[in-house]
Order: sequence, then structure tokens, then C-alpha cells
Amino acid sequence: MKRIKIVALVLTLLTAVLICASPILAQTYIIQKGDTLFSVGKKYGTTADALRAANNLQSGSIYPGLRLFIPQGTVYMVKVGDTLLQVAQKYHTTYQELLRVNSLSSSTIYPGQKLYIPSSSEITPLTPDSNNRLHIMGFYVDREPNQPSSYSRLEASGSLISAVAPFWYKLSPQSGMDIWEQQSGGLATADKITVIEQARQHNVQVLALVHNMLYDGKVDAKMVASQMLATPDSRQTFINQLEWLIKKYSFDGVNLDIENIYTWDRDKLSLLVKELYQQLDPQGYQVTVCVPAKTWDNRANTWSGPFDYKAIGRYAHHVVIMSYDEHGYSSGPGPIASNGWVESVVKFAVQNIPPEKILLGVPGYGFDWQTGRTGPTYLSYSQAMDIAATRGASIRWDDAGKVPYFYYWDGGREHQVWFENASSLTYKLDLAKRYTLGGIAIWRLGMEDPQIWSVLNSKVTAKK
Repeated sequence: MKRIKIVALVLTLLTAVLICASPILAQTYIIQKGDTLFSVGKKYGTTADALRAANNLQSGSIYPGLRLFIPQGTVYMVKVGDTLLQVAQKYHTTYQELLRVNSLSSSTIYPGQKLYIPSSSEITPLTPDSNNRLHIMGFYVDREPNQPSSYSRLEASGSLISAVAPFWYKLSPQSGMDIWEQQSGGLATADKITVIEQARQHNVQVLALVHNMLYDGKVDAKMVASQMLATPDSRQTFINQLEWLIKKYSFDGVNLDIENIYTWDRDKLSLLVKELYQQLDPQGYQVTVCVPAKTWDNRANTWSGPFDYKAIGRYAHHVVIMSYDEHGYSSGPGPIASNGWVESVVKFAVQNIPPEKILLGVPGYGFDWQTGRTGPTYLSYSQAMDIAATRGASIRWDDAGKVPYFYYWDGGREHQVWFENASSLTYKLDLAKRYTLGGIAIWRLGMEDPQIWSVLNSKVTAKK
């Protein structure tokens, strides 16, 4: 009996040692109800300021479900005359590492600014042949009303991005076969080249995205697509123009984002993907296709029915599953992409498309609903945080959906804001890994929680 007790004690001590040595348990903590930065800091022998700096928190506000990085390094207060390079050299690290861990968009620093200085154990990079390598695609938008351009995010986080798909082209409403370069609200040719060159500096692929959305007047987007899909000749005309466009700008391929399609054009769309692949793949160009999320193949569904996962997945190099807007413009309030719903979408997708070809679409935005109504307001992460701060709203965590949300009142009317952040992204990354997906696709760069880039940097390596 005494020997059994000794063995049990040894096993207990060994387990404790292993737990303490685990880099995952030692470096991250999930916020629980009642936690404060002070209490978490005290628990792990650090300070609230160090936690703020290490996690790029703008305030002391935390919420249940938030995943905090527990710093092992120190916090440095910038002095007059300091440069980021000098600080890096002083602490035997690199200025690129300080940019990354502090989520800085440039090397500019100012007196009084707090910089988190990582310990040597925290800057060990993932090995290139790690199974954490994913294709990270970002949708790129130049200008949207009241929303930032994607350029600054591409510039700051290009090392963590595999490909971008700029929202620059759409089917002509006159014929459908022609491709319009968007000038109204978009970029001139010289500016497009600047974006492409910025991507090239980070070894980021650039895909020519073509869509059939956002037309003025009473243009029927489905009819525009139908005209292009109608015959082998009409499809070939479109493909030839697309090839010319790819070669004009030296794009790496195409992202086909034709979302409004008649149900009877389903097979013609699949043929287009096949014909596009047959013409572009031998030349080394990528064919990526966006498809709506679905959990079963209901051909009568006017939104998702026209998309044949198996046929499209047979030829496309990557298929972006747009697993967002579970709740959106036509619904009442709720998660934009709850974890359970996204997993149901993934389960169906991997039964029909090779997993390595799937890019899981993840939202970086939010919606603000007036409770009881449809037609929410489209929000960036920063806009959602501004509303919460202005209205004094507490950020809550929906444990079932693994997403954040909050309530506030305006003019006697209740509003619900549901959005995505770095914590919700971690659960979607776990799904991508569990189902061995090819990667993720973020809609869109510039609207997301800046902390998602720290999460991506710590959990995955972008395929280049």
C-alpha cells in the first residue's frame, strides 16, 4: 500500500511538472467570469500593464472567453530619442519582432509609449515544414463608405498573408461577357499597380477578383451572370478577357466571386470553372472560386443551390466557403458565424471537396441590429468597439457560438451588436486544423480585430 502511495505521489508530481512546462498552458489563459487584468496578472506573476501591452488591449476591458497571452518578457517605457531599432538592440531582439508582438503598423514610437519586450522563448518561430502551415487569403477593398482601405493591413501584415483578392472587377451589365474595371470609388490603373507591387514585396499572390454585385439602377445581377454563362462561346469570350486581364497586370490567377446565379445555371457555372481551369492551369495561373455556405445540397435554394460543390471542387485550386452571414441583412440579430454552424458547413464541404482545397471564409466584421428588426448596420471591429465605449456597453461572450456581442440602448430602442474578434477566430482556426483544410479567407482586410494577426502569427505559418 505504501509503495502504491509513493508511485501515485511521483505520478502526481510528474504531471504537475509537465503541466507547468507546457508552453500552451503556461502562455495562454481563457478569461472567466469575474476575472480582471489585475487578478490574472497576480495569478501568473505579472502586471495588468504587461498584459495590456502583450495583448494589444486598448483598455482594461476583458470578457469571458477572451484568450490572453501571458507575457514572459518585460514592458519598456519609450524615452525621448528612442527608436524601435535601438530598443530592439538593447533587449537583443529585432525591430520586426517588436512590430509583431506589439501589433505596430510602422516603426514610429513616441515617449511614454509602452512596448512589450518578448523573452527569447517567445520568439521561437514555427518551422517552415510544420503542420501549422495554412493558405491565408485576404479579400482586398480600396474604399467603402465609412470603412478603411485594406492597404495599411496588407502593408503591415503581408508576411502573414498568402494571397489577396482585390475587389476591382465585375461583369459588364451590358453583356455579362465583358469585364468592367471599377473606376467609380475604385483605383486608377497606377494605384492598382502600387497595390500589386506592395503585395509582391511580401511574396503575396494577387488574384483578379471578378463579381456580379453592386450595380447602379435596376440591373439584374443574375441575368448578367446568365448572359455570360449561356453558351460555350459566351463563356470563352469571358475567359479570354480574363486571361488578357491577368497578363496585363501579371496577376497570379483569378478569384471567381459570381454570387447571384439562377438555379438553372448551376451546370453552366460548373462548366465555366472547368473551362477556366483548363485554359489557365497549364499556364501556371490559380483558379479560386467563392461559394455560399450550406449544410446540404438543396438545389431549389435560390442562394446556394446553383453551386455544385463536387463539380467546382474538382477543378478549382481553392474553393472559398463563405461561412458567414449566418445572421445578416435579411435576418434578426445573432452570430455572424457561430462555431457550431461553421462546423456543420465544414462537415458538408469536406464530403464534397478535397479538404486541402478548402479555404474557410471567416468574417472580420460585425452587424448592429435594432432588436426586432432586420437590415442591420455593417460595422468594422473598431466601429463596434467605439459604439461599446460610447454607450458604456459591456462586451459579452456567447459560449455556445464562441463569439462576442453586446447590447446598448439608443432613443429608447434596444440594439444588439454581434461581431468577430481574435478569440472567435481561434475556434475557427481550430476547425480548419481539425478538418485539415487548406486555409482561411478573411472578409475583409482592414475591418478585422488587429489582434487576429497576433493569433495567426502564434498559431500558423502562411504558405508562400
